[in-house]
Amino acid sequence: MKSPAQLPVSCCLLALLGAALACGPPPPSIVLVTLDTVRQDAVGTYGATPSPTPHLDALADEGLVHDAAFTTMPTTGPAHLSLFTGRYPSELGTTRNAVPLREVDGDRSLALQLREAGYATGAFVTSTLMAPDLTGLPGFDTYDSPTGVLRPGEDAVDAALAWLDEQARPPAFVWLHLYDAHAPYGDMAQKGRNIPLDESQYGWVDRERYHSGDEAAKMEADYATGVGLADAALGRFVAGARARLGDPLVVVVSDHGESLAEHLASRGYAFDHGEFLDEETLRVPLVVAGPDVSPGRSSGAASIRDLYTTLLEAAGLGDTDAAARDRRDLRHADAAQRVVGIERRSFAMKPSTQGIDHAGAASDGRHFVIVDSEGEAVEGSNGNVAQSARVRAQQATEAARQTLPEFSDQTREALRQLGYAE
Repeated sequence: MKSPAQLPVSCCLLALLGAALACGPPPPSIVLVTLDTVRQDAVGTYGATPSPTPHLDALADEGLVHDAAFTTMPTTGPAHLSLFTGRYPSELGTTRNAVPLREVDGDRSLALQLREAGYATGAFVTSTLMAPDLTGLPGFDTYDSPTGVLRPGEDAVDAALAWLDEQARPPAFVWLHLYDAHAPYGDMAQKGRNIPLDESQYGWVDRERYHSGDEAAKMEADYATGVGLADAALGRFVAGARARLGDPLVVVVSDHGESLAEHLASRGYAFDHGEFLDEETLRVPLVVAGPDVSPGRSSGAASIRDLYTTLLEAAGLGDTDAAARDRRDLRHADAAQRVVGIERRSFAMKPSTQGIDHAGAASDGRHFVIVDSEGEAVEGSNGNVAQSARVRAQQATEAARQTLPEFSDQTREALRQLGYAE
């Protein structure tokens, strides 16, 4: 029988143990890598042979691969803001590059919510297009961007790992953005020689420029070089983050894909993105690995906006947003035919020679539909999918008509050098 002096000590120990059990395990650190302009079929785990992405392939082998993952808009700025808020670009009014998140939407920022929950938050980006004043994303303790228009992914990795060494207190949320695959194609030396971007090589091009096929093949090879460089940076970063953070949740996704030479002959359009809603620009690689992830492959439609819910749930915060009912947790496989929508940034671009006015798109993972500006389906036949695409097109049309803020001369020049005619 315990003495009276021993009873308080035992009670205290039991109370402490109970409190520890009630609190449960700490939330995981979160590592988010966005691969700018990497199309899904450029990745080995999605069929690219030979694979330029051994590090992402290795991560896919241990994690969950989403086979039907889509962007919300094939444009860098709007797609990233969609990921960080869980909303479509038209809902945010950010349907162009270099249009930052509105202050009224700032409290939706994923980084802000994680920081308020005790996370150390850091962003490390490789293009001026993703600089803090052009995204307007609040909540990052550190937001590190290039001094010029671009920097190599490896430089951003160095900065991110140094930050992790300095702050060294999990849980941490760290975002790495890698622009290596984006035009101008090739390694950083090639990019440096080809900035400002030569618009005769990208987008609406003279078919005769690539008439022999050799030049087009070289462009595709240079694109693959950039994909490989992004993958190398990804591999070093994930290894370094795991060494410093233990077992973080790792998410790798592209903001959008890229047209290569598929439509060169029919449209005179190649090596670009944004003007059309074709699957090669809309399907993205999306791999999730780490704590509470169900490894394997998922065939259900996934949107980059689902990552908002995914990361909030992983952090133990829960997604209480009213719109959460049409988002899902991408740590788990799902074969349901949920429809996701895709929007287009502009309705004033040059139409294709086929007369297709791409205005909106949608997919349920099995069917893929594009609708024109009149709301007529021009590809696919599934009614539920087509209806979703019409809604997205209408919302994006209304958002595109809104008065947009004037760009500063510095921003306009940066966009011009990167080939954006915004």
